[in-house]
Amino acid sequence: MNRRTWWALVLLSALWGAAYPLIEIALQGLSPVHVVLGRVATAAVMLTPLALRYGALQPLLRHPRAVIETALMQSTAPLLLLTVGQQYVPSGLAGILVGAQPLFVALLAVRFAPGERPRGWHGILGLVLGFLGLILLFGFDLRGGPEELLGGVLLVGAAVCYAAGGLMIHRRHADAEPLGVATCSMLVTTCALLIPGVLSLPSSVPDLSVLGVLMVLGVVCTGGTLVLFYTLVSRAGPARAALAFYLSPAFAVLFGVTLLHERLTAVTALGLVAIVAGAALAGRSEKTAAL
Repeated sequence: MNRRTWWALVLLSALWGAAYPLIEIALQGLSPVHVVLGRVATAAVMLTPLALRYGALQPLLRHPRAVIETALMQSTAPLLLLTVGQQYVPSGLAGILVGAQPLFVALLAVRFAPGERPRGWHGILGLVLGFLGLILLFGFDLRGGPEELLGGVLLVGAAVCYAAGGLMIHRRHADAEPLGVATCSMLVTTCALLIPGVLSLPSSVPDLSVLGVLMVLGVVCTGGTLVLFYTLVSRAGPARAALAFYLSPAFAVLFGVTLLHERLTAVTALGLVAIVAGAALAGRSEKTAAL
C-alpha cells in the first residue's frame, strides 16, 4: 500500500475508535434509542443521495426481505446492544469487546461459511488467544457489579451480531454494491427505530454539546467512515481495508484515556493485545498471509 492508503487506514481506525467516547458523551443527554436513531438517520441522509447517484440501491430492492433481515442483524441489533451496553462499561473497554468481532466471524464461519473458516494452527491459536483475552477482561475489568457485567455481555452480543451480519452480507449480497448495502442498513435501522424514538422523546431539548456530538457521530463516525471504508476496499482490497478492525480498539482505548480520563490497567492492555492478536490470527487466510 502507498502512503496515502496507509494514512486513510489509520484515519478510518481512529474514527471508528472515536465513536465509543462520543457515544458515552451523547448518552449523558439522550437515551440509547435516540443516540442510535440520530446517528443512523444522519448517515442515511448523507449516504442515500450517493447510493442513488451510483445506482447502488436498485439491485438490492429486488430482494427486500433479505435486505431487511441483513440490516436488522448487521446494523440495528448491534448498534442498540452496543449503545445500551456503553451505559455501564467505559468506552475504551467497550471498543475492545466489540473489537472481538473477527473472532466471532471465524467461529461462525466454521458452521455457516466453510470457505472463510480459520485454517491451520494459527486459526486455532487465534481463537484460543482471543477468547482468553475476553475471559481476562470479564474476570478482572468487569467486576463492578451486575450492571457492568450485563454491559459487557451486551457489547459481546453486539460483536456477535456484527459478525453474523457480515457473514449474511457475504452469503446474500456478495454481488451488491457495498455502498448500497451500507445505505440500506442505515435506512432500515432508521425506519425500525423511528416509532420508538418518537414515542419516547425527551421532555426537554438536550444540550447543544450533546446534539453536536450526535451530529459528529452520524456524519463523521458513521456515514463518513462507511464511505472511507468502501473507498479503501476499492483501492486496496478488502483484506487490507479490514486492518482497520484490528487497529480501532487501540484508538478507542487511547481516546477513552485522553478525553474521558478512563483508567488503563495492565489487564485491559493485556486483554486488548490478546483479542487483537487472536482476531488477526483467526482471520488470517492464505490470501491475507500473502499480502
